[in-house]
Amino acid sequence: MDEHVNYENTVEKLKERKIELSDIAEITYYFQLKYLPGLTKEIALHSVKKVLQKREVQHVVWVALELDRLTEEDKLKEPINGVIKEDFGLFGVDELLGNAIAASFGSIGFTGYGYVDNVKPGIIGKLDRLGKTNDHITTTFADDIIGGIAAAAGSRLAQRYPNGFVDSIESDDEIE
Repeated sequence: MDEHVNYENTVEKLKERKIELSDIAEITYYFQLKYLPGLTKEIALHSVKKVLQKREVQHVVWVALELDRLTEEDKLKEPINGVIKEDFGLFGVDELLGNAIAASFGSIGFTGYGYVDNVKPGIIGKLDRLGKTNDHITTTFADDIIGGIAAAAGSRLAQRYPNGFVDSIESDDEIE
């Protein structure tokens, strides 16, 4: 195998699905701002990028988006293809992958993921609606991994700024 999963091709994989890092950062920013005065969208984006630099997160993103693609192309066997395409409520594997990403920066990520999965802000809601209203597009996993990334970025920020105030993006780089 010549090429491995990495940050750059993971970002490209997201873009292929019309998912921009700024869309994910927007979610992180809005659900963390009340806990972290001084947070900026730039710092939220920086945190999203740091989450996506983790190899285990990259692998989950690739698996999730590939499952959505294979389902769109009806390449999985039934009944699982239909279960994924329908985004069947009791399936839950998509939420497990979202939570796996969310927990990559601590257990508080579970809380953040639960919140964004329930509220479905921004691109999460758009992807969820798109998958439920277009028979040719599957977003069963995409919306959950986006929620997981946003929650992990929020969890990461909470750990980086335990005093509850974000003073600069530079201080964010000092602790890894």
